Amino acid sequence: MDFLLQPSNNPHHAPGFVNPPMDGSLCVPEIYDWHYENNPTHTVFLYEDQPGNLVRVTYSRVVPAMHNAARLVAKKTHIDLQASTIPHTIAILASVDTISYFTTALGLWRAGVVIFLISPRNSVAAVTHLLSKVRPSHLLISTEDSIQDLARSAVRNLAEDAAPGILFMPTFDEMYLPNTPHVPLLPRLHDLSVDRVIMHSSGTTSFPKPIPWNDRQSLQVAAIPQFGAQNLCGRVIACHSIATFHAIGIAVTFWMAVSGFTIATFAPASPAQVPTPDVVWAGAVAVSPTFFWASPIFFEGWMREPAKLAFLKQLQGIIYGGAPLQKVAGDFLASNGVNIHTLYGSTEVGAYAVVLPNSPNLDWEYVTWNPHVDMSFVPLGDGTYELIVIGGPTTELPQVVVNTTFNGHKAHATNDVLLPHPTLPNRWKVVGRLDDQIMLSTGEKTNPGPLEAIICRHPHIASAVMFGRGRFQNGIIIEVKPAYAFDPSDPVKFDAFIADIWPYVKEMNAYAPGHSRLFKEMIIVAHPSRPFSYNHKGAPKRVAILAEYADDIEAIYTEVEKGVRITPPAEWTPDATIDFVRETVNGVLRQPASDSDDLFEWGCDSLQAMWIRQSFVHALGPVISAKMSSGFVYEHPTIQSLAKHMLAFHTQSSEGESSISDAESFLDLYTRDFPTHTPNASAVINGGSEGDVVLVTGTTGALGSALLATLVASKSVAKVYALNRPSKQGGSVAERQEKGLVSRGYSAEVVRSPKVVLVEGETTKTGVKVNEKILDEMRRSVTHIIHNAWRVDFNLSTASFENAIGGTRALVDLALSSPRVAPPRFLFTSSVGVFRNHDSDVPFPEIPIDDPKMPMGQGYSESKWVAERILTEASKTTPLQPVVVRIGQLSGGLNGSWNTSDWVPLIIKSSLKMGILPDLKGICSWIPLDFAARVLVELASSTPKDQTAHLIHPQTIPCHDVFKVFSEELSLPLQPLGQWVKVLEEMAQVNIDSGDRKASNQLLDALPAAKTLDFYKGSVQLEVDSREAMGVANLDLTQALTASRTLREEGSTQKIGPKDVRSWLEYWRSVGFI
Repeated sequence: MDFLLQPSNNPHHAPGFVNPPMDGSLCVPEIYDWHYENNPTHTVFLYEDQPGNLVRVTYSRVVPAMHNAARLVAKKTHIDLQASTIPHTIAILASVDTISYFTTALGLWRAGVVIFLISPRNSVAAVTHLLSKVRPSHLLISTEDSIQDLARSAVRNLAEDAAPGILFMPTFDEMYLPNTPHVPLLPRLHDLSVDRVIMHSSGTTSFPKPIPWNDRQSLQVAAIPQFGAQNLCGRVIACHSIATFHAIGIAVTFWMAVSGFTIATFAPASPAQVPTPDVVWAGAVAVSPTFFWASPIFFEGWMREPAKLAFLKQLQGIIYGGAPLQKVAGDFLASNGVNIHTLYGSTEVGAYAVVLPNSPNLDWEYVTWNPHVDMSFVPLGDGTYELIVIGGPTTELPQVVVNTTFNGHKAHATNDVLLPHPTLPNRWKVVGRLDDQIMLSTGEKTNPGPLEAIICRHPHIASAVMFGRGRFQNGIIIEVKPAYAFDPSDPVKFDAFIADIWPYVKEMNAYAPGHSRLFKEMIIVAHPSRPFSYNHKGAPKRVAILAEYADDIEAIYTEVEKGVRITPPAEWTPDATIDFVRETVNGVLRQPASDSDDLFEWGCDSLQAMWIRQSFVHALGPVISAKMSSGFVYEHPTIQSLAKHMLAFHTQSSEGESSISDAESFLDLYTRDFPTHTPNASAVINGGSEGDVVLVTGTTGALGSALLATLVASKSVAKVYALNRPSKQGGSVAERQEKGLVSRGYSAEVVRSPKVVLVEGETTKTGVKVNEKILDEMRRSVTHIIHNAWRVDFNLSTASFENAIGGTRALVDLALSSPRVAPPRFLFTSSVGVFRNHDSDVPFPEIPIDDPKMPMGQGYSESKWVAERILTEASKTTPLQPVVVRIGQLSGGLNGSWNTSDWVPLIIKSSLKMGILPDLKGICSWIPLDFAARVLVELASSTPKDQTAHLIHPQTIPCHDVFKVFSEELSLPLQPLGQWVKVLEEMAQVNIDSGDRKASNQLLDALPAAKTLDFYKGSVQLEVDSREAMGVANLDLTQALTASRTLREEGSTQKIGPKDVRSWLEYWRSVGFI
């Protein structure tokens, strides 16, 4: 039948078990009858009735008991079971044992009675509402006083003609009669479209709503395990804590009938056994289950005990559904070898996801879709989607659940917010509810569920509900468990409570996006006299709670919004902006601060910082202020800094044009009036026969040290002038040079070579600033200039590199002032960063770049481009023959040394703090330090066409292979770069938003990649499998290979491997970096 899809391979089989027909000829209770005839000895239920004694309840006992149950109820209610149709609905409001509940419900269903399952966790009003909507003829209840009071109170609220008769459910002993022949009920009229089971929604945001299922839907649900990967037939699933009145509870009986597994549960008893963690655990251990199904909170407790963790690990899997398993708990269980299976569905539709697919391992949060459900995903604009279920032949949608249309079809908008797996197709995880999402006034969204769950792990907290819809900041209401309740108006007790829970708030803030983080001033503690209300699943009724605490919430925002409202400037000029910021800040602080005072050292607290930020939000408007982090004042803690960044926010639309303008202005300024080269043989020192004389700038760093060592070792080099800036930290240039060499695996004796002349000075926009005698000596003797010194800071603008740009021009002038017949050869170590905006996979040729937009977006890359262009322009009008070498990623030196300020080691150190590594896409052409230095020395004496060469490793490997070794060595899982960056960004904000600046600095020390966060964020957008990792352009190597023998020969036989990775890690450990 077209409504019932057939799996490609039904995995459910066991010796002696006959699979039931799934062609629509039998409904679910009739399949039980079928088993009575074909699998009478197959176990349906399993329980321990006394220590060490297991009782198996087979189909030969269950099916007669079902029929007995129907007769018992019919006799009490005067229902005629001989009638061809039975126009009766019987509701069940009971808390009885699993076996008795299922037997009664299935028996009534088999008899043709419509069954209505009501949660006993509902309020009186909710039960009254449900009964009034469905109007059952009778209400079956259990014997507990609480259930009797609930039932009678609800019925008293109904009109007399709508009130059902109340009677007790049959007991286990009444249904399971020993030694009694089975007398089957009459066959039912077979119509799969008739509603047979009624359940209800959770009622979190309003009264619960009745949801009918017909036999067609029930069969579809029953078939779901057949699409999984686990053979359940004959297996035991421990279900001791299952809620029989939930949709998922009744669905288990469907699955069991088709797949042939056994439900392990508690022994029948009245009153029923309360499923506490201890008794659930004992019950499960007694039956040696294959799978263990329990409440997520139970697993979160059990995992802390090694013996219990070992037990869970040896199972084929654990199962949960209906409530979320905390990510930290799930990750811990999965990483310890526990197979976790997530159930996902709804009462309205049934099972959305396949039951028990292949072991998900670390992807335990993600589900695979049930083929019976026709679904679509509507993007929500932030990378998440809402699940929409579309009505059709295999997706039964009762009219009561149709709440939208989709492409012309009736549909059910689930309100579930889902996130796709970053790499695996058709795998999704639920991250929240759309109706729970909090839309802030900035347009940013908060998914409160995961954040509330973190707070609720505190042992004194019963529940928590976040708020903030339409506001600028989130807050939270916390209900304390009765044993720890206190009057929140007592400031001493309130402050003590906040201090106690603050570690959990910090953990929540580490997980949350920046706009969702929580300030302590935004915490409300529920008063014991106004407790939370809960739905039948035990979840807090969000709407009711927010209504109850509406005045308290308004009071908090009123206090926060007392932040001063200063009229913003009519025109955002620098002077007007700082005046506005000054007036705003000093209007909040108790004492005015100067423009350069640190506001937090001046006494600004987190609430005042919030007020200041809110005043800025009002001034800038919602579009611009949406880009302002919630920790904005902490990030820029002086009036000067705040004014600077406020002005940047307002004028940022022109930043790109401004950046190009700066680059082109510097290019124009530093390419004017190149000096004329005038040879003078008599002025030349050491006429050239003794060997090359090389001026190298920046030799104390990694590449510089390697260059110096390589030049000293070269027989063709007679002298090396090593030019370095004075150190701000003190120490002689000789000491720094020796340290630089030794730390990279070179001999300290290099610095004492007679070839080496250490020169202290710098190249600036006003010239080469060194001792005049040394300067003249260099002018008259140097044959080669290698310009390697450059400030490395990816956060600076182009303007901040003016000295470096001007210094390049100063070296050009020095070269052209040489008396030699030809000016010194000039090699400039540029960067592949100049290709920042090259978006083609075609390798970029070794030619000059004319377009200033190519490097735009990063001051460092733009400044390198300007320096390249200065050399290109000089070569057009002077005899200077420069060589621009665009260097790719340099890796470790001879001893594995790799600059700890580089992006790769920053990733590694940060990943150790984060607990995950990025799995980078693309290829890896990293080149070892000493290898690069030898190639550069060869290129310095070459004349490549177009005066440009690229220096990357000619033997590329997938970057994934490198990070896989990192992953194995560090025992860290790999995650897509986008996810890694997201976690990095979230963690980087946690202490900024909490106001703890000292802790924030400590965090950033452990998370150094956060300091160049924009670099990593930008790289996510540039990731392509066919390109260099981090989005770097593919480069042509033709001219470099032609000019360098080392690159041709060694580059063809050597490439990065696991040995290199281990040497880098060893070096970083040796210097205390990791």
